[in-house]
Amino acid sequence: MKLNYLFVAGIALCAQGCIAAAAGAGAEAGYVLTQGERTAGETVDDQRITASVKASLLADQDVSGLDINVDTFKKSVTLKGVVDSLQEAEKAVSLARNISGVKDVTSKLVVMN
Repeated sequence: MKLNYLFVAGIALCAQGCIAAAAGAGAEAGYVLTQGERTAGETVDDQRITASVKASLLADQDVSGLDINVDTFKKSVTLKGVVDSLQEAEKAVSLARNISGVKDVTSKLVVMN
């Protein structure tokens, strides 16, 4: 009987891993598709902005930078993830707006409190 439970648990873990891998592949495919819509210079600018925003979020003690995903497309930044409060979400947006070269910030942050 215990062997059956272990087998079912193992299958469930494998299924979760496959779903996560498929989601990651879908995100990567979307990234590759948008690459053709930017020049090489725009891509480099976007990568610099993303890295700068992420570094700013990680350096700030009031923001959980590890829980916030940063995407940049043609200098427009999108923040996604889960934060503990509205103040944390507002601070993350403010930090992103203060990065050199950022044209626009869209918050898709979810407050879990």
